[in-house]
Amino acid sequence: MSRSVCRLASALAASATLAAADWPQFLGPNRDGHSADRVLVSGWLERGLRERWRQPVGEGYSSVVAVGERLYSMDADGASEFVFARRASDGGELWRVRMGASPRDLYGGPGPRVAPTFDRGVLYLTTAELALVAMRAEDGTLLWSRSLREEMGARPPAEGSAAAVLVEGERVFAAVGGPGGRSAAAFDRGSGRLLWSALDDRASYSSPVALTLGARRQVLFLTATHLRALDPETGTLLWSHDWPTHDGVNVATPLPVAPDRVFVSAGYDQGALLLQVRPSASGFLATEVWRSKVMKNHFNNCVLHGARLYGFDNFLLRAVDASTGQVAWTERGFGKGSLIVAADHLIVLGEDGELALLRPDPARAEVRARQLVLDGTCWTPPSLAGGRLYLRNAREMVALEPR
Repeated sequence: MSRSVCRLASALAASATLAAADWPQFLGPNRDGHSADRVLVSGWLERGLRERWRQPVGEGYSSVVAVGERLYSMDADGASEFVFARRASDGGELWRVRMGASPRDLYGGPGPRVAPTFDRGVLYLTTAELALVAMRAEDGTLLWSRSLREEMGARPPAEGSAAAVLVEGERVFAAVGGPGGRSAAAFDRGSGRLLWSALDDRASYSSPVALTLGARRQVLFLTATHLRALDPETGTLLWSHDWPTHDGVNVATPLPVAPDRVFVSAGYDQGALLLQVRPSASGFLATEVWRSKVMKNHFNNCVLHGARLYGFDNFLLRAVDASTGQVAWTERGFGKGSLIVAADHLIVLGEDGELALLRPDPARAEVRARQLVLDGTCWTPPSLAGGRLYLRNAREMVALEPR
């Protein structure tokens, strides 16, 4: 093979790797906090990280969605809520669209909590005014919009909507929270037409997630009081498990644990639960494997890596055996942080803006690098794509890459 052909093959392979490592929605490609990107961690360990750029942003905690050389997120200027697109190379803004009034609450401050979901050139999201919208990612053009409040009686949680919509196939799934069988719903991704609605539960802050259990595809909604599994085509309830929390504050997204288990967690002294879901004569049966006060995820998710769950038990970063719920180790000093997984390492962003790289040894947390990258409150989990790490708080966004 000629040298030029070798170079072309290497370039195509690298391009395919980066495309596979996009971060197209909340918590990454599979909504589980895992990235396929190995460039950042290896470069970080060998050469350290440098700041590629830093740009001001408005208020809010919306996650950064990264696809190719584009970034998407949401913010607010105090009165209005916006969706925006930026260049991944330098953070320069490409477009900005006002969506309506900005959300406000007494506890976390102003600004959106919702992350856009990117699918085939379109952004899907819910606004503070409870509109479900589809926008062209290229320029922010509105494609369709549905008022969930007016059409379905949507009732947001006390601190505003935080659930990212889920797009799978030709359906958009949204946690609506409306009464009379309008708590969860599926819409046609192309037109916004309502396909089905179900349940009567109040909405929580948790985002829906899809998984396959017993050879059947299911969409999980963690509402204010229950974990519900629905058939994605019809909205039929497949199974359910009670999970009421203080004031309905279920925030963390349900986490599939292969092959047939689901992990849920909540703060306010609620704790965590591992369910096993198996086919039964009547459909599906969900039984508790373990329940514990350990691993109380207040608002950021756990990640599963190997045989352990890693996450924030309030102010403590902990490793928990996924099969038993037993604590393997505890690390302090990050506050109520967030984390993702890449290249067999944990990338942890502390509540005060300290970034750390941890190798999760079975018996302890080996901190291999750490540096302060932001100040103020950092409640938005990291996003990793194309060898770059994207972080934000309510004032600025920063892109980091290996030196």
